[in-house]
Amino acid sequence: MRLRNGPHGYGLATKLLHWLTFAVVVTQFAVGWTMNPDDALDREDERLDVLEERSEEGGEASEERAEAEIDRREDALDAREDDIAADTFSDLVSGDFLSSGVSGLEWHVLFGLIVLALGVLRVVWRMITPLPPWAEHLAAGERTFESWLEKILLSLLLVVPLTGLFMVAGSTGLLPVHVGAQIALLTAVSLHVSLVLKHTVVRRNRHLARML
Repeated sequence: MRLRNGPHGYGLATKLLHWLTFAVVVTQFAVGWTMNPDDALDREDERLDVLEERSEEGGEASEERAEAEIDRREDALDAREDDIAADTFSDLVSGDFLSSGVSGLEWHVLFGLIVLALGVLRVVWRMITPLPPWAEHLAAGERTFESWLEKILLSLLLVVPLTGLFMVAGSTGLLPVHVGAQIALLTAVSLHVSLVLKHTVVRRNRHLARML
């Protein structure tokens, strides 16, 4: 198999980058979904829920005391989350990252860095390596759609990890952007997979049906 793209189709380097990116992105989403940076944070969340329920059952004075306690605990919880992010960023900058065990957040940051590196590498490879010719069965509209989808996917491979790293550095206001970019990436990947299935499995089955 040839290394670069050409009339023969996609080259080995493009295919390796494609599947490596897919594997890392899937792993990153799995880590992010199950991530638990500090078990104490979850336990405190549960206590806050219980406290809120009890405050609704008591009188007005009890409710005011409970609300004040909830505010205090929420402030402490926010401070703890900020400390975790700050410690992770500090270790990343100082070179002590992963030196004292691996937390869920550190795994998330590590895979985010890998996604970012792969995203940059894919953009560079795309700039210096032309795509193979379009498949003849693709209509003009499908070619335009897939071309834009590729650009969106490559852009999101940079936006998602970058916003995550800025959040770890303290830019908590980027949370909606980070989450939105992740949803957009999942949507783009789903569209890409759907198109691949359409042009391979569905089209092949239709071709076999005609032959029979």
